Amino acid sequence: MHASADSESTRAPAGTLIPRFGASERIGHWLLAAAFASMLGSGVFMGGVGPLGHHAMLVLHVASAIVLVAGLAGLLAVRRSRRPLTRMVRDLRPIDARDRRWLRLAPRAYLTGGPLPRAGRFNAGQKVNARLVLLVLTVLYLSGLGELRRHVPALAPFGFLAAVHGLAAGAAAVLVGFHVYLAVLHPTTRPALRGMTLGSVRRDWAEHHHADWVASLDD
Repeated sequence: MHASADSESTRAPAGTLIPRFGASERIGHWLLAAAFASMLGSGVFMGGVGPLGHHAMLVLHVASAIVLVAGLAGLLAVRRSRRPLTRMVRDLRPIDARDRRWLRLAPRAYLTGGPLPRAGRFNAGQKVNARLVLLVLTVLYLSGLGELRRHVPALAPFGFLAAVHGLAAGAAAVLVGFHVYLAVLHPTTRPALRGMTLGSVRRDWAEHHHADWVASLDD
């Protein structure tokens, strides 16, 4: 018979580490982060800020977009990394009653320092963020085709999308900024960064933020 998650946590020494993300998940995350940062930075320079030439920034901008797609496709093509990435997508997909409860109660808990609602491997905030990132990336790629019509005449039919490219880039900057704040500065969420750098997190932190996920590890 398995002991309950609560009794397990009382026996676990403070600072005990548990695995959070595998190598392929971390590579996919940092590939997305690096490409996103490169696209945003080069886009700012193309907008007239800074001393670098627009042509060089255009090449970097387009190359970053291609590297992101090719890199993710390459990860998915490798059987060893396909399974954990598919599992991550599956874990991020559903938004159920537990997630809706998290969205109602978690903001107040973060502000007051109270107990957080129970969450699985990903909480509802992370699931919503993943959807927003996917939406913004889709809009950026499609509207980027409209921007490229000035250099590639064959893309002229996409020209009407160019007007939203800057708006989508602004939305992406807000998402990235908020994500960086939570990962680097906010004291209660900052320990999560270890999961995406070293692959493991403190068990006591995970029990507070992802109680149902930790309980599933003990089953």
